[in-house]
Amino acid sequence: MGEEDLETLTLIRVAGEFVTYVLFPGIDETAFAERIDWRHRESAGLDAIISPWRKDRYRIAIGTAVPDLILSRLQAVNVEGETAARAERLGGIEPAMTLAWFAGVAFFATHEACHAAAGHVAYQKALNPETSTGDLPRPLDLATFRLLSELEADGAAAASLLSADHELMRTIEGLSSDGDDRADSAMMFIVIGVFATLELLASEGPVEDGYPTPETRYLNVVAAVFRHVAPHLLLLKSGDYVRREASGEEVQNVANRFRHSVLPALAALNHFDVTAPFGEDIAALLGGAIPNKSEAGRDLARYSRNRARFMRALSGFRETRMWDDFND
Repeated sequence: MGEEDLETLTLIRVAGEFVTYVLFPGIDETAFAERIDWRHRESAGLDAIISPWRKDRYRIAIGTAVPDLILSRLQAVNVEGETAARAERLGGIEPAMTLAWFAGVAFFATHEACHAAAGHVAYQKALNPETSTGDLPRPLDLATFRLLSELEADGAAAASLLSADHELMRTIEGLSSDGDDRADSAMMFIVIGVFATLELLASEGPVEDGYPTPETRYLNVVAAVFRHVAPHLLLLKSGDYVRREASGEEVQNVANRFRHSVLPALAALNHFDVTAPFGEDIAALLGGAIPNKSEAGRDLARYSRNRARFMRALSGFRETRMWDDFND
């Protein structure tokens, strides 16, 4: 086995251990992640296989090409302007982009773990005619289930990863721990890693097969970042988040954090003009409004109308208490 192969397998192993022993214990008291058996599998694509294994356990086998594919995408990132300035606050471009790389691989692993934790694997098994027991009272159609389960796994993984930002930073050698704005700088590179991986994930799941578009997945993760940055401004109502009334100062503080992290991350990926309708929908999400300027925003708003039904359908399949705050 070559040195590069060993580094790839080590990164996959470390990402799995990070999810099991660092990330999930901080957000879930059920020790669910210890029931995951992490493996790797020879594959040239950005993929993973997740399956029930040994009674109440799950096996997640991550493709060996995943770290290199994420790294390749990150090597095309425009590290200039504010992105470069933020990197210097973290000790330089190399440790900052290493943080983005590990965040991307950890996001990929967490996304898969969230599919199991959220009951998606068990529910899909119940939907499958070959494995179904036929006792689902009002089953979701497969297309709706696939769309919402991907969005839920994306959002839960992103929010969980951001909640462990300090632990993520401690894994990177040479990353500076000084500076008042280090948190926003780190958040920017974590988000770059997440968005780069999300772009690759979206390209692996064709829209015609029921997967959400890359732009819709980006907006969904922006909403998840908002939940991380300003949980005190949100209430859960009928399975969806609504923003409570906030002071102008609170709104400004949140907007500033986004301006110095999420928006530069999008610009660094060189995908979206944040002044266009897509950017207006980001602003709408920050303001607690329904995104409706871009096609992706309208899609996300349409999908959210099915969220309460989705949450009810999955309630008996959840593997953890991470979703216990849902009230119909």
